[in-house]
Amino acid sequence: MTGKEIICILIAYLLGGICTGYYLVRIKAKLDIRECGSGGVGARNAGRILGKPGFIITLLGDGLKGLLAVALARKFEIADPAVSLVLVAVIAGHIWPLPLQFRGGRGIATATGAYLAYDPYLVLLLLGLTIVLMVFRRGFILSGLAAFLLLPFVAHVLEMPGHTVAALAGSAVIILFAHRERIRKAFSEVLPQREA
Repeated sequence: MTGKEIICILIAYLLGGICTGYYLVRIKAKLDIRECGSGGVGARNAGRILGKPGFIITLLGDGLKGLLAVALARKFEIADPAVSLVLVAVIAGHIWPLPLQFRGGRGIATATGAYLAYDPYLVLLLLGLTIVLMVFRRGFILSGLAAFLLLPFVAHVLEMPGHTVAALAGSAVIILFAHRERIRKAFSEVLPQREA
């Protein structure tokens, strides 16, 4: 791996760590978003505190940094496998941001922006999978999470490069990890309770 590739990956991680919701709420409401509502730094929690504008600005800001990280990597013309690592790095930076003591968001918007810059077709696949899964299971968030999990398998079937499949798998793992409490709660509601 070249020095330029390593620098691009580090920049992606640091860019991911600029959590829009945290700074927006800090500036607008003089609050630490992590101590309010759900404690998340994403668009939903920002919307609870600042209303619809807070939701939209945070969603766009988090998506834009994912897009920007991958677009910059493409502009610097680094090798495709390194661009795949940039994609994972920007998502990881959002979930575990260095400036916020590794307490960040859950990565959906940032991943979507990064996927859009990496290959717009991935976003269409993700959206299509989410819609199909919603037919079988109510709830956009859980269907979306399942779509992130299935996307690497679909990419493999479509014979996308191995580094792309690996990046999608890595992204899915860290996004699902970030949503582990929500997933655990969903399963506890679905699975029948054992009799005492």
